Amino acid sequence: MAKVETAVPASLQPHAIGPVVEPADGAFHLFLALMTIIVAVASFAVWTPFGVVATGLLTAVLAIAVPPALPAVIACAFLFQNLVVAWFTPFVPDDGTFDALRGANFVILMTGFGLFVLAAFSSRVRSVPGLRPWLVVTFVLCLVILLYLLLGAVRGEPRDAIVYFRNTITPIACFHIALVAATLYRVDLRLPMICLCIVAMAYGYFEQVFRMDFLGLFHGDLYVQRGLKAQIEAGVWEKTLQETGFVLRGLEDTMTATFFNTALFGDALPRIFRNAGPNFHPISYAYALSLSSAWLLFRGHRALPLAAFPLLLLIGSKGAAFLLCVALTSRFLWRASSLRLTLAVVLSLATVWTFAATVYGARHGDYHVLGFFAGIRDFLGNPLGQGLGIGGNLSSDGANLDWDRAQGEGISAVPVESAVGVMLSQMGIGSLAFFGFLAGIVVAAGRRLSETGEPDFLFAFVAVVTICANAVLQEEAFYAPLALGFCLLLVGVSFGTHIRKQRRS
Repeated sequence: MAKVETAVPASLQPHAIGPVVEPADGAFHLFLALMTIIVAVASFAVWTPFGVVATGLLTAVLAIAVPPALPAVIACAFLFQNLVVAWFTPFVPDDGTFDALRGANFVILMTGFGLFVLAAFSSRVRSVPGLRPWLVVTFVLCLVILLYLLLGAVRGEPRDAIVYFRNTITPIACFHIALVAATLYRVDLRLPMICLCIVAMAYGYFEQVFRMDFLGLFHGDLYVQRGLKAQIEAGVWEKTLQETGFVLRGLEDTMTATFFNTALFGDALPRIFRNAGPNFHPISYAYALSLSSAWLLFRGHRALPLAAFPLLLLIGSKGAAFLLCVALTSRFLWRASSLRLTLAVVLSLATVWTFAATVYGARHGDYHVLGFFAGIRDFLGNPLGQGLGIGGNLSSDGANLDWDRAQGEGISAVPVESAVGVMLSQMGIGSLAFFGFLAGIVVAAGRRLSETGEPDFLFAFVAVVTICANAVLQEEAFYAPLALGFCLLLVGVSFGTHIRKQRRS
């Protein structure tokens, strides 16, 4: 089924990772991913502690026996886990257990991350040319994040600190796993990415056409109903009624929005059904479509990105749509002009996009801009940082903001709606290490693209630059697993593959 890769000596193989295999069987990896997600969610439904242990052991077996499958397993877990959770919704009456089911993919990720961290401590792995600097950077980042986790747990709510620890460590873990796996093994994501993109798009079109009838086929309507119950109890829709006059009439109303999710068009256009995707989160779903189709675009697939674009417009994630537009532009320029001009245009588009959105938002009292300004204010007031979980959309502080007052003052009480603002406030100068890490990836991608001409590095450059631009006014850009986490999973595979090829030659 697989043969030993003789280019990597057996003495190089770390204890936590099994034998080197080649070629990677994409169909088999997809099957493993599907089975892993189903078994993980089912085990959590039985009993949460049992689910943690069973999912951890299953992931460990995969990491030891089939390590090249881990990137595909993680990507599928991010996108399709909640679809499996929806099937179990009628059989899980307890809300606490239901929430635990949605944490299965994090157990998969952190178990894989732990094993690949152990593998990286092998002296021969650390000595691989080009790999060691990235290992050092990821370890330093993990230590910084852990320090701010402790600070946030002491100064604020421990639960909020854990939530933001999960969101902050996810991109680092994705990059590390993919980098080490692709350095030691042949990781081929072509078939998994094609299947992932096609299934995600097909789901989106079925969801848009048949709506709640389609969701009802696998209890997706009950999944949405659980979220609606929590929102009603928290007063979200009562606040929406007071602010906008929008009256909630049923489940489908919770999934409608103005065109492109903006008030720019006023009442000129009717409200549209906003796809949530198999992960039941519109913005994350949009990033999954945008990143997967952009990655395939640079691999020569043109139809899939074009098919994804209408869904991005219906979802209304401006950041994800902008990413795909920049990818299409850069692909055209790269073929028609010089590499230097292409990279310059990408940077210019990202800069103009961020500046224009910030100026427009500041003039119109946009929540994202007000939250970004709050992050800068907190950073200047306390450069050392507040600690993870203090501020942000997902924290207790950000749940009940007075937006009328924020618009009157031109700044929100706590940083929200901006990943950059939230990170500056929570991690202070520690956030500069995170930003520097992303800048290092951009620089390395540009250099390797210049040296090799491989389109994977153009994808890395475009994706990281545009996500960083979006993060100024969008919290999900950094903190949603299917945004920066999914992006760095793909980038890590490209970097690791390049290191492995260099080493073999």
